[in-house]
Amino acid sequence: MTESHSRSYVERRHPHEDRDSANSHARGWADVYSSRMERPNPSVYQPGQSAHEFVQKHLNGTELYDSAETKGGTSRSHAAAGADKGRLDRAGGSERSALGSPDEAQRKREVHETGAKVADHLKKDPHDFKHVFGELDALRKKDPAHLSENLREVNNALHENGLLKGMSIVRDNRDGHEGWAVVAEDKSNVNPKHNRTMVSTSHEAHESSTLKHHYSSMHYRRGHYNGWHQSVEGGGGGDGGFDKHAVGGHVPPGARRELIEKALKLAGVPVTEQNISAVNKIVTRESGWNPNITNNWDINAKRGHPSTGLMQTIPSTFSRYALPGMNNNIHDPLSNLVAGIRYAEARYGRHGMSGVAKVASRPGGY
Repeated sequence: MTESHSRSYVERRHPHEDRDSANSHARGWADVYSSRMERPNPSVYQPGQSAHEFVQKHLNGTELYDSAETKGGTSRSHAAAGADKGRLDRAGGSERSALGSPDEAQRKREVHETGAKVADHLKKDPHDFKHVFGELDALRKKDPAHLSENLREVNNALHENGLLKGMSIVRDNRDGHEGWAVVAEDKSNVNPKHNRTMVSTSHEAHESSTLKHHYSSMHYRRGHYNGWHQSVEGGGGGDGGFDKHAVGGHVPPGARRELIEKALKLAGVPVTEQNISAVNKIVTRESGWNPNITNNWDINAKRGHPSTGLMQTIPSTFSRYALPGMNNNIHDPLSNLVAGIRYAEARYGRHGMSGVAKVASRPGGY
């Protein structure tokens, strides 16, 4: 479920990105990334140079200009240097904004270094996301203000270098804990098609005795069906692992009605044909019964807490409405169903109509 909506974010490509992409396979990581950075300009503050040194050199007209601006070994005149000084003064210091460029250069350098380390991990093991998440944690601590921009640049550079094919790293913040996840393209995601399937997360979860009891009491497959194992965490994708069965993995049709009935009962909502049909309609529309599907494009995703799971709950909603013993894995089918149903009842249930029936009668999200 999305508590707010926005149009899809369309990334603006760098003007040189097409050129870089075409040549990326013929160049090393450093070249691919460096081509995205501005070429050093001697008249602009450079990394390692003190602000005082820059100002003095710029105003005095010394050691600023390369061979392209010194013909026959003759440097610029003091008159030209004085003109520069006057131009700076007349601009009211506007050109001194170049003094802010070290921050941007430092940011790009840190992103470059992080991307190179991430690339090294993925070249050794394309599914070694635990170390990848560790590198991103370090980058977040260095520059929390540009987290989304930095992550986008790391993803772009990895893709240009032929890494993380068909996948992307996204933010995955839960219950006050910042985290990361890897989402993959999944052709089986038909509702909606632009969402992706989570195959790895930095979060870790363990099945409770409560959940084990609920699943063991199911009649489907004579009690041998356990939806927990269909979650990315239960499938080995927790704590930076990789769930190779997540893509294309959906709750079996034979288990759906029983799961809905059990979830309605646990949520305290009458188990009627109308409510069973309503929940099935909501889940089919929101996730197509894919417990690991995640929305990584709307405003919630940009804020780091994407809608996810069967009922497409965001982490804060799941945490608030999940029942004890069923509140540590947003991708567990039964846990997500119960939390989503309880949320729908609290927000929409009134006038003799259940919340899920009301949501099912509405178009779009809830």
